[in-house]
Amino acid sequence: MVTTLTTRIPRTWVIPTPDADARNAEADRATLRLLTILLFCVIFLQRLVIPMGGTGVSVTLPIIVFGAALLLSRGDLRTHLVRTRAYLIAMALCTFVSFFAFTRGESAASLNSLLLLVAIYAPFCLGLSRAHSEVMLPRLLDRFVTMALVLAGLALFQFAIQLLGLHYHDYVKDVIPSNFLAHNFNTSYPVQYGSTLYKSNAFIGLEPSYTSQFLAMGLIVSVLRRTSWWRIVLFLLAILSTVSGTGVLLVGAASVLLAVHKGVRFTVSALAIVAALVAALSFTPAGKIFASRATETSSSQSSGSLRFVTPYQRMYDNLSSSPMHATFGNGPGWSDRDSDTFFARTELPLNYALLPKLFLEYGFFAGLAFLVFLATAFVRGSPSFVLSGTMLFFYIVLSSSLLNPVIGYLVLLLLSWFCEDLHPLVARKPAYRAVQLPAQRSFAGL
Repeated sequence: MVTTLTTRIPRTWVIPTPDADARNAEADRATLRLLTILLFCVIFLQRLVIPMGGTGVSVTLPIIVFGAALLLSRGDLRTHLVRTRAYLIAMALCTFVSFFAFTRGESAASLNSLLLLVAIYAPFCLGLSRAHSEVMLPRLLDRFVTMALVLAGLALFQFAIQLLGLHYHDYVKDVIPSNFLAHNFNTSYPVQYGSTLYKSNAFIGLEPSYTSQFLAMGLIVSVLRRTSWWRIVLFLLAILSTVSGTGVLLVGAASVLLAVHKGVRFTVSALAIVAALVAALSFTPAGKIFASRATETSSSQSSGSLRFVTPYQRMYDNLSSSPMHATFGNGPGWSDRDSDTFFARTELPLNYALLPKLFLEYGFFAGLAFLVFLATAFVRGSPSFVLSGTMLFFYIVLSSSLLNPVIGYLVLLLLSWFCEDLHPLVARKPAYRAVQLPAQRSFAGL
């Protein structure tokens, strides 16, 4: 009898809860408890920083590094060989091109940005052991949904009290000293210019757009875990309270991936539900706001243009004008300095997403190597096609996340530590029955 061993992404669009027979239950609970604490910190402490340098360092960076070290010492995490090799190649190339920027005397190049890049992505070289990854993922996703529901409740409460007449106030600023809060983010932002009604960031979000994206991920994970309908409604209402299009775009991207998995019938049903929601929304005051946001990329001064159009135009103009910049980049931290210069000249906040920031600072070859590294962390051996695709869109297109550990570590905890060879190999079964290899568990039921 001949069997072929392969790794694959499960075909089901739902992330199931596996049986935990013959497991070390106490070890599982301890690991899950620590992962839950790390996830809580990423979601609810995202505005906190450690005063260091000009803007401070997010507290999530030392928290995740400490948590990873603790899990390593317990044997729950181990080195992911493929991802580690990709990481070392990418960091070596980024360091190499940065050296050229420093020697050229690029005034905008920052050593701190390079060191942050190396430090933030080091935990992506790790992954949960086989004994934990299969059991931990669905349980951690359920806990993430619970935390996201709390975030949704805060977002709706913040918006509702404004509708009842209470003016917006950033209460977190009253409690946390200013030097321990992240700056350079649009934390408080009216729904329209001159309006007294502010977009909801659930009090603790770096920006309403960040809150919108976290809520969208909560909605998507809920669907993957077959949640109750009322949770989906709560998430949708909370996303609307942020008045941010990025969460809607994220839900749309996930819907496309679900349609690929589920087929034509699901697609038609989903489109009908979306059409009904859009029709209902059009009769409310929020409908006019979202309608104006949908076409705002046509204006060079809109937030949509400053996030999705202008950065790519400036990247093309900069790299195409200089072969040196296209090959070696402008140096780490260049895009941040360019954003500051752009703001000083126009008073408009330019928002560099991951792709333009990566290629502008490190050039084509180092940027391409970094994207290969990200592919090993997001796609290779993923436990869920939909989750991986959604996270990729979330991380690369929607968020300014190259040096922002808040978004990166959400991906780390919900996906990357559960990917690739940490899952048992799958035995391809013959036509009449599955083949169970010694010391291997079959994933045919997924």
